[in-house]
Amino acid sequence: MKQTTYFIILLLALLIISCNRQETNLIESKVDAEIQILIDKYKQTVWGIGFEIQSDAIGSGNTGLPEETHAVPHDLTLSERKRLSEEMLKGFRYCRIAGGLYWRGLDDEKKYLEPRWPEQLKEIKQMMEWAGVEGVSLEYWSPAPYWKANNSYLGSADKQVYNTLRCFGPDFDKDPVYKGDTSKFLVDFAEACVRDIQTLKKAGIKTSIWGMQNEPWVTNNLQYSTCKYYSASDYIKAYTASAKAVREFDEDILLISDTEGGFPKKIAEGMHIKEVADLVDAYVIHTVGWDSESITGIHKKITSELPKRPWFQNEYEYLSGGATPERCLNTVQHIMNSFQLGENPTWFWIHALKPFKNAEASGYSLGFWKSLNDKGGHSIEKRYERWIKGPEISGLPVGFDQMEYINVQRPSEKEPGLNFSFNVNQPVTAYLLVEDKGNYKLADGWEKTDLKIRRDGCEDIIYKKNLAAGKHELPAHNGKENEIYGVPHACFIAGSAPKTLIVEVGVNSPIRILSEAIKLEKAAADLKPGHWFFNDYNWNAVGSFVKHMPWDSKVIDIDEDAYNKDARVLVFEKPNGKRTIVVSNRSGKDYTFKLNTSLKESSWKGYRYTPWERGEDTMGKELNVKEGAIFSTILPHLSWEFWEEV
Repeated sequence: MKQTTYFIILLLALLIISCNRQETNLIESKVDAEIQILIDKYKQTVWGIGFEIQSDAIGSGNTGLPEETHAVPHDLTLSERKRLSEEMLKGFRYCRIAGGLYWRGLDDEKKYLEPRWPEQLKEIKQMMEWAGVEGVSLEYWSPAPYWKANNSYLGSADKQVYNTLRCFGPDFDKDPVYKGDTSKFLVDFAEACVRDIQTLKKAGIKTSIWGMQNEPWVTNNLQYSTCKYYSASDYIKAYTASAKAVREFDEDILLISDTEGGFPKKIAEGMHIKEVADLVDAYVIHTVGWDSESITGIHKKITSELPKRPWFQNEYEYLSGGATPERCLNTVQHIMNSFQLGENPTWFWIHALKPFKNAEASGYSLGFWKSLNDKGGHSIEKRYERWIKGPEISGLPVGFDQMEYINVQRPSEKEPGLNFSFNVNQPVTAYLLVEDKGNYKLADGWEKTDLKIRRDGCEDIIYKKNLAAGKHELPAHNGKENEIYGVPHACFIAGSAPKTLIVEVGVNSPIRILSEAIKLEKAAADLKPGHWFFNDYNWNAVGSFVKHMPWDSKVIDIDEDAYNKDARVLVFEKPNGKRTIVVSNRSGKDYTFKLNTSLKESSWKGYRYTPWERGEDTMGKELNVKEGAIFSTILPHLSWEFWEEV
């Protein structure tokens, strides 16, 4: 009997061993990527991650500079300001400040930036202290109006050439102060830039990074603060003068240039000049919403064509449409590729919080907030406003209540009705609401129907047009009578497959898509004024790195047996000497990574994220510890994991 029992036990043991071997072989046979971590081969140091703050008001869709003080942290209760700092912002190193836009108060001569309300800089300082943020990245969207040829933060539709630095505008030779003396002007302009940094310093705010002009190719009419440099030569002259003054004031401030799209085009033309090159500490570009795979091409172009400098992007968001699970993974992999492949020393998301009513809020923000002045009771469900905050449409044609609806802001009756753009994922029929004013005529292709709508005692004609999938631009209404322009167009959209129709906001388009507005309104319905909540798809992506990647971590090189743009890897060493391996998957299926760490006596603790899950305190869902130099992990589609050495 004992002998029989012995043989049974032995047989079971052999069976277990066999099963384990079969399981191991099964896992091995399913490996999609083998990653060799070159444990002693270090790349760049990552200083930390940055965010931007909307510290003053801007109109929905990035249109206009309202007088109201609708801003963060100002527009939050004291307890919510602290919660924002502790739950979201703790772990970020830099806070991007938009000079002339979100910090736009002025002195009497309109030469220097000052708080627009007495507590503005104090509120920012307190927020940064609570969060432990080191300093700000100050970059101008527009210099103070005194330094502009149009004496304004904003451009204008008919005089765009004046939306530039004063010394580069028309008729500067007749300027009553400078009389064409560009050198004298640039000395004074440079001193003003330093004065703004000193204002921050007096408020207890450290300037860590400085840039002369955000997107210097943009003029943008009356939408938001801009200053266009019409030539690289103009930009280089102004940059050299102002950056030199900043360097002399504080040599520790990182000088950046020039936040163009994808490549620093303007400063590139001056990098052969030592006086210019010595004042460029880093190339900074914009890759707004670009696919994560774009990093490799950008890195190759910058490193092959320009003198060696670190490079990074300082404004990432999605201009067209809102946050989605797929975009969540794209953001994750954009961060990973920026550090692992692009060798970037930092990475910036654009906005910590946006007002939940803003048309662009979902694609731009890590979270939403409700104004302290929001009294509620304003549900827009099934309310068809002719324009945003305008009269309600009465008597919709049959079937129109089943369509998507787009409307737009009306800045003023004495300005043309705004143009706007949108994207659709399928062929649609668009029904455009047009006020018959000033003999206005649409472009060819729009068919006039017998349908009309009424609103506020007026009537609009409905035109229709079949549109293909993709991006579409709708023109401004520039017809007018007695100095009064026609109201902006609005649009109903009928999808060819209504259940799967997706309509997205176009680039910087001041529009509201009704279904998106209703969805966000419902989410904010129970939110108290002065409170905020996370925008999950964006926050889960960015927040996971903020929580797991300390300042001054060092990236470690890797070898990939088979590069996959949809399954990425990032490896770094924390300042305490412990390593972390990040893996992500958006391949459309389960994906197995086999990781060779070269560390025989090591243990690894895993944390998994998805667009829908981030775990407690955004630390991820804990996974079982893995032991040894080599281990495998299987990631579901749309997930990413941090494996930390313990």
